[in-house]
Amino acid sequence: MQQRRLVLLCALLVSACTFFGGGDADPQTDGNAASSSIRSVAQTANVTYTGTVREAGISVYQEGTHRLILSDGRFILLESDEVDLNGYVGEQAEVFGTVRPTVEEGGVIMRVERITLADGTEISSASASEAASAASSVARSSESTPVTASSVRPASSLATASQAASSAAVPAGRVEAMAQADLSAGQWTQQYCSTHIGFCFPVHRNWWYQSFGTTTSNLWHVEISSEEITSLGQGPLVVRLVSGALQGGDGAVNVSGGVATGQRAWTDDRHFEVAGDARLETAIRYITSSIEASEEESL
Repeated sequence: MQQRRLVLLCALLVSACTFFGGGDADPQTDGNAASSSIRSVAQTANVTYTGTVREAGISVYQEGTHRLILSDGRFILLESDEVDLNGYVGEQAEVFGTVRPTVEEGGVIMRVERITLADGTEISSASASEAASAASSVARSSESTPVTASSVRPASSLATASQAASSAAVPAGRVEAMAQADLSAGQWTQQYCSTHIGFCFPVHRNWWYQSFGTTTSNLWHVEISSEEITSLGQGPLVVRLVSGALQGGDGAVNVSGGVATGQRAWTDDRHFEVAGDARLETAIRYITSSIEASEEESL
């Protein structure tokens, strides 16, 4: 009888060791190894989704600070220690990272490692705190799209700004259409605001606007056009935040070489430039004089 009990006990011990992955595991780390194995199975790395970034808001989900709304109406939750997701709220973005199921059944959450804009630019994890990611619109009054972190240009001259404003990428006919628009005060019914930089300016009711966030030459870059803007340089009118002190009076507009450029002082040795074809001078003056701080400035 004792021999049978001994054989049965040995069989049970062998089964237990097999269930927990064998008897070679370090007994001091076996519990951690088991939970780590479970987590690794649940996570999927190097995943990409495209959608609109929103704040998480009131939700049954306990995890995540933001949501990515997909084109079919579904969403995934987002969190990140590397990317400032607040700068991308309202933007159409491609997010890259590792996904896992949420604690609550049926949800998916991504740990975001990188965000890429429609034009292929991205905000790196190393400089996420300094970059923004763009408040933009792909329709006249709907917001979407983001940016990249990169080097900041030195203080620019008005001549350099003028050259940049007269980009050959602007499609034909847009300047003429904007120049012929009714620019009375009642027509400026839209407003562009950047929660990341903390500023707002009015936009004509019939115009489109697109924010490209931080670019290789500007701290912030927004373009305005009579038609939809799908890539950098298509907007005849540009509002940009640059580093350096004003090179003229605050609110002054300079017209030279067929280009009008307005300047507006900002904080921390930065200023805005509103630039475009000289035929858009009236619009440039209106926007330049109307740039103001939003209720909360995050920089």
